[in-house]
Amino acid sequence: MGRSKAALVILIIGLVILILAPIWKWGVVGAVVKVPDTIDVTSVYDGVLSLNVDPTSLALLPPELTVKVPLSIVRRDVSQPSKSSSSVAVIKETTKAVGPGGKAFINTTMYYALDRKTSMNVADHGADAKRKGLYPILPIGVKKQTYQMWSDDLGRTGPAKFVKTTKVTGLTTPATECFVFLATGPAEPTINPPLGLPKSLTGAQIKALAASMPGVNPASLAGLSDTAQYPITYMKKTTATLVAEPRTGSIVSIPSNTDEYSIDASALGLGTIKLASIHFEQIAENVAKVMDETAENFALLKMVGLYIPLVLLILGVILTAIGGIWFARKKPAA
Repeated sequence: MGRSKAALVILIIGLVILILAPIWKWGVVGAVVKVPDTIDVTSVYDGVLSLNVDPTSLALLPPELTVKVPLSIVRRDVSQPSKSSSSVAVIKETTKAVGPGGKAFINTTMYYALDRKTSMNVADHGADAKRKGLYPILPIGVKKQTYQMWSDDLGRTGPAKFVKTTKVTGLTTPATECFVFLATGPAEPTINPPLGLPKSLTGAQIKALAASMPGVNPASLAGLSDTAQYPITYMKKTTATLVAEPRTGSIVSIPSNTDEYSIDASALGLGTIKLASIHFEQIAENVAKVMDETAENFALLKMVGLYIPLVLLILGVILTAIGGIWFARKKPAA
């Protein structure tokens, strides 16, 4: 092969690699970086269950007699590779809230099916319910915007609005910039009764509840049959602060979460009856541990998103320069 041909080949190879660098950065990375099958995160919270009604009679309690039950809450999210596919990642989430004496107040197991590219919930594909929106993780490459987060209790999504940035430090991971989101909204009907409460109450129970409410005339409920069952509309309002690591989409901390439960008794003329609330905060030591687990993915993301396109760019420039200079040089006289 003549020198000019060899130089032309090197020049073409350099140009091809230069073209590949932005294609990798903006095209291939999106296809390669996706929800993995290696998620295994345990989050630990301290919480308090506040009861505004007697759990047996459902009679309202005076504010000074509100029952407060300390809770230890553990949530674990684990990938399920055997249930997943190339395009959908299935995550199993178990949540347990235990009070004094080991009494379980919450004990649930959920299966979420996420689109690997967008982290959005998809129907079927191993999920145990038809869901939309985001949960239990945010998208890879979180933006400073509002996201729609899924609630199993409400069966719908609600907004989580970006509010600020913060720094989260792990046990071994240095302070890392994370995004803070606020999820809040009005009280909305729940799909199922919360906290093991009944789906309906008898007329006698409703009358007893009304009798404990200041300003309510029990005679207004005289038309209710004592033995008949009346369906109850339970309401839930959540105010939560979420902290997400933007590169991975992992929720590394929930500094504060308050769920308020009530009964919409407006049809009976009783207005809204506050039943209970659960407030919990993630333990600081656990936040640091979750941050370390999240940081294990930083190297891979940096290699795919930064180092590979950078190497391609540098190699392309070098080969293009060598090929161009060599090709431009005149052949020596014969």
